Amino acid sequence: MKKIDFVVIGAGIVGIATALKLKEAFPSKEIIVLEKNAGYFSETSRYNSGVVHSGIHQQANLLKSKLARRGVPMLIDFCEKEDVLFRKCGMIIAVSKKDLSGLWRDIKSLWLLYRNSRQQRIPLKILTSRGIKKLEPNISAAFGIYLPDIWIIDQMSLGKKMFEKALKEGVRFIFDADISSIERERNSYKLTVDTMFHTVRIYAADLVVNSAGVRADEVAAMAGFTGRRIFPCRGEYYEVIGPKKDLIESILVYPALRPGSPIKGVHFTKTADGRLLIGPNASSWAKKEDDFSVQTPKDEFLKEAKKFLPDLEAKDLRWAYSGLRAKINKGVGEEDFIIRKESQNPTFVNLIGIESPGFTAAFAIGEYVVELASDNVLN
Repeated sequence: MKKIDFVVIGAGIVGIATALKLKEAFPSKEIIVLEKNAGYFSETSRYNSGVVHSGIHQQANLLKSKLARRGVPMLIDFCEKEDVLFRKCGMIIAVSKKDLSGLWRDIKSLWLLYRNSRQQRIPLKILTSRGIKKLEPNISAAFGIYLPDIWIIDQMSLGKKMFEKALKEGVRFIFDADISSIERERNSYKLTVDTMFHTVRIYAADLVVNSAGVRADEVAAMAGFTGRRIFPCRGEYYEVIGPKKDLIESILVYPALRPGSPIKGVHFTKTADGRLLIGPNASSWAKKEDDFSVQTPKDEFLKEAKKFLPDLEAKDLRWAYSGLRAKINKGVGEEDFIIRKESQNPTFVNLIGIESPGFTAAFAIGEYVVELASDNVLN
């Protein structure tokens, strides 16, 4: 049995950010990150839009909203210091001219978003159709709002830099590590891990942080903390190919959906490396693993995309990728992050339901975990 100070389960953005924050707070502690896959950022952290969200889509009083607001400057500071591929892009939330049947609904949603932005002190501008054209000449919309302080990050560039930073700071990573059991003992948690070539390793840790994404409920149950279930939600993206990929120059374009909506709608994302993505959609997914062979017909995406870019045709779209979100309901309403210290001496912290804006909030989540763990670690 190998004695370890801290174990973090999961090498996604939240897991690595948490390991970095723990190492920063407790530099003498030995930290290991256990990851089921063969590398970092292998699931949700890779297959998302890479958008650094403002918080306008979340209810202002939720923990996730507070952590997202705190996380934005921390994430951008890391990207600037570590030379991550990213850029400031801004976001237009628009009301379509095409969907007249839903016009009143969209106007109400836009008003609620505006009010939510005032509560959170998020700077924005109200735009007419002409104002939108000045920012993105090819977008057809009745009116909308513009948020200037939005960034887009290349997920794998970020993952590489975070991984390298963690290694430099002395964090160890064990990949292909499938946890088979977690037992609480008198002064530690004992983790049995099956690794590559069926090697079994056993770790005893003073602190365990469960950042296992869509499997976080299963990991929690192994440690004896039941009652929470994750319902995976799958989102797919299509890519605009050919010359029409430049119909949008740089700004993100979102439909008007009210704060607290379980999804943000099918939107346009001009990525940090210049691709134009449409998505994601949202559908329930029964498994904890994705399947890229399952692809929603492009016509469903084209219908939504043509509300703002009417010149798009089916030949301009190609399926790009899909990703899973760790929802703790079946898509009705908004649920907050579950970040909870379940036990102390030894300490177990659960991170469950860390979906959007988890990417944005990652470093703030790590900081929050440090606060939860500090009393026990220092005593």
